[in-house]
Amino acid sequence: MPADPTLEELIARLEGRVVALEAALERRSRQLRQLQQHLSARDLAVLARLESGLPPLPAGPFEPDLWRETTALTTADVTATLRDLWRSLTPAAEPDDA
Repeated sequence: MPADPTLEELIARLEGRVVALEAALERRSRQLRQLQQHLSARDLAVLARLESGLPPLPAGPFEPDLWRETTALTTADVTATLRDLWRSLTPAAEPDDA
């Protein structure tokens, strides 16, 4: 049966964990600063959403950054457009971990 750690051993182990966590935080902060220098604001938002467990922002013709405002009237297939719009809001299927 292992002996219970002494208070000094417990403190030393916790101090080691704190040092490791601080190093990990410094690495992550450095990575995020590098990403901010190279990614667009939209890409950073998508990355933040993915890391938070949220689906990415919709892409394709429904991406607001790609919209072109105009007062000109155009024809449209409303049914197909609505179907594609709803499909763009549905998160992509997760791949099986099998």
